[in-house]
Amino acid sequence: GHEVLTATDGVEALDVLEKERIRLVITDWVMPRMDGLELCQRIRKGPFSRYVYMIILTARDTKVELVAAMEAGADDYVTKPFDKSELDVRIRAGERILKLETDLEDRNKRLSNALSIIQRDLEAAAKMQKDLLPCPGCSLPGIAYDWIFLPCSFVAGDTFNFLNLDESHLGFYLLDVAGHGVPAAMLSFTLTKTLSSLSFPGNPLKNLSAESGHYEILSPASAMRELNRIYLADDETMQYFTMIYGIVELESGIVTLCQAGQPHPIHMTGGGRFFLIGQGGFPIGIHSEADFDECRVQLEPGDRLLLYSDGIPDCTDAGGNYYTVERLVETLERWQHLPLGDLTKKVEDSLRSWRGGDEFEDDITLLIMERTSV
Repeated sequence: GHEVLTATDGVEALDVLEKERIRLVITDWVMPRMDGLELCQRIRKGPFSRYVYMIILTARDTKVELVAAMEAGADDYVTKPFDKSELDVRIRAGERILKLETDLEDRNKRLSNALSIIQRDLEAAAKMQKDLLPCPGCSLPGIAYDWIFLPCSFVAGDTFNFLNLDESHLGFYLLDVAGHGVPAAMLSFTLTKTLSSLSFPGNPLKNLSAESGHYEILSPASAMRELNRIYLADDETMQYFTMIYGIVELESGIVTLCQAGQPHPIHMTGGGRFFLIGQGGFPIGIHSEADFDECRVQLEPGDRLLLYSDGIPDCTDAGGNYYTVERLVETLERWQHLPLGDLTKKVEDSLRSWRGGDEFEDDITLLIMERTSV
C-alpha cells in the first residue's frame, strides 16, 4: 500500500528526500559513505518542512546501541533478522504518528490564519479607538491640552475627550472600563460614541427641555447619575467603569468636576502649587442607588488640571513597587516649567523608566489641560 523508493546509502537517501515528499524511512545502520545514524542526524537537522518518521534496521541489539539510535533521531528500532509482520506493525505505528503530525500541522495552520485575522481586526479596532481621541498637542478656545495614551494591549478600556457643550461651556472626561482587552474596549468605544452624540435624545450630558425645546446642559453629578442608570451592570457581566467628568466655564475659568471612582485630579497653579482635588466617589454601573458629588476649581490663566487613570499610580517596577501619586506629583513639580507637550513626554519617560520597558500591566492614560486666556 506504499510507493517505495530505494537508495544504496545515506548520501543517496538524502538526495531522494530533498526531491520527493517522503514521510517514512526504513534504513540500515551500516552503509557506505553515510551510515544510518548520520542519516538520522542529517534528516533531523535538515530544512524539511515535514516530519520524517525513521526506523533503523540493524543486527546490533544492545541497549547502548538502541540509545545511540534514538539519540540520533530514530523513531523506532528493529533488530535483524527481522520478522516481516513485526516490521509491518512498526510501519503502521509510524503511519498513525504521521497522521497525528499532519492533523496537528493542519490545526496549527488554521490557528495561525485565525490569529492573523484577529490581529488585523484588533489593529483596525485600535486605530478606530485612537481616531476618536482629541488631536494631540492641539488647543481649544481658552484651553490648551496634551495627553498620554499607552494601551496595555491592542485595544484599551481607557478613553477621554473634550465636548463643546455650547459656546461658553466645554466638557471633558476621562474614563476607565474595568478589565482589559476586547470587552473593556467595546464598552469604552460605546461610551465614547454615546457621550459625543450631544444633539441626540437620550444623551446623558444634555437634556431636552420641554419648556424651551432646547437642549440644556446637565450638571456633572446629574450626568453621572444618568450614566449610572443607563449602564448599570448585570449579574453576568458585572462590567463597570470609573470616570471623571468636568465642565469648564470658558469666560470665568471655573471648572465643576464630578469624580466616580477615578484617582484624584491634580490642580497645578501657575505659581507652582499642587493640589489633589475631589472625593473619590463610587464607580458607575455597580449600585443603582449610588450618588455623586461635585467640586469646583478656579483655573487662572497658566493653571493646569491633570486627569489620569489608575494605571499610572499602580504601575509597578521590577520589585513590585508602585509608582504612586506622590511620585507623579514629584515628576510634575520637577518639570512644571516645560510646555505641555514636553511635560507629558517627561512623565511618559519617567513611567517607562520605572517600569523598565514598554509593556504595562494596565492602560496608561493621562490628560492635562491648561487655561490659556481669560
